[in-house]
Amino acid sequence: VFGAAPPIQPRKGGSRTVIFTGNLAPYQGIDRMLEAFRSVRARRDDVRLVIATEDRFEAYERYAEELGVRPGIDVRQVSFSEVPELLSDADVALNPRVSCDGLPQKLLNYMAAGKPVVSFQGSAKHLVNGENAVVVPDNDTEAFAAGIERLLADDALANRLGEAGRKLVRTTLSWSGAAERIEALYHGLL
Repeated sequence: VFGAAPPIQPRKGGSRTVIFTGNLAPYQGIDRMLEAFRSVRARRDDVRLVIATEDRFEAYERYAEELGVRPGIDVRQVSFSEVPELLSDADVALNPRVSCDGLPQKLLNYMAAGKPVVSFQGSAKHLVNGENAVVVPDNDTEAFAAGIERLLADDALANRLGEAGRKLVRTTLSWSGAAERIEALYHGLL
């Protein structure tokens, strides 16, 4: 489903896009993402937030308006099959979730699409800050905002992290990679 990601190119006169995909349940950290987006928009009015979801945004409308960021948000009610196209148009992918037992599916999708990721530490256990993503301390919305701005300001870094994330998904986090590791473990035990 996720094809090759074209390198991020500097855009002249256009807006930059950050994206969140998935449901809007409270555990996703939408409130923290909106707070971080407020900080980004205070310094960069060329940035838009795309929220791609099957859910309705009404639970967050008032908060987004109070923060003054609602005009910079595009809520797209889409099915999962439409997510790859939206990801291909985005500059940075966001994971504002602070807790997850495993690895959020959205991170795998973001990395498979070759997108640079900003994530809170608690749900990014398989990621290494500066190596394959920007990983920030949990609940630190200012650090989250700074991570977004860093990737928007440095296309070379964004491309490097996006490619490193894609490589991680293909080599380590794929079903075939997991099967190879399990098979090697069994051979070692025999």
